[in-house]
Amino acid sequence: MTIHYFVCDDCKITIKDIDTKHIHKCPKCGGDMRWDLTGMAIHGNYKHPVHSDALAIHPDQRAEHEQRFPNIEIDKQNRPVFNNYTDHESYLKKCNLVKVPKKIKPKGKIIAKTP
Repeated sequence: MTIHYFVCDDCKITIKDIDTKHIHKCPKCGGDMRWDLTGMAIHGNYKHPVHSDALAIHPDQRAEHEQRFPNIEIDKQNRPVFNNYTDHESYLKKCNLVKVPKKIKPKGKIIAKTP
């Protein structure tokens, strides 16, 4: 059974489904979602650099990090800054890290509408 990923371009939300026959609606905004043929990852447009809070390092590790990853900038808060998808992915692979898609909490049911 193949799992497919669908992404909302407005909200950047991804859902997994095995069905590709019908149009998927975004659980957040209700808009149409597109089939993400690139796989699990949501690729940002990288128009602005991505500062990763999750990959922040301790200040004592800064010198070692700059030696190991000379092309990855570190900001004042010791977060790596990524300017493109390729650098971001190669950084994660070199650090033996795996991106996991976000879990989307299902919407609750409307019991009664009030006028």
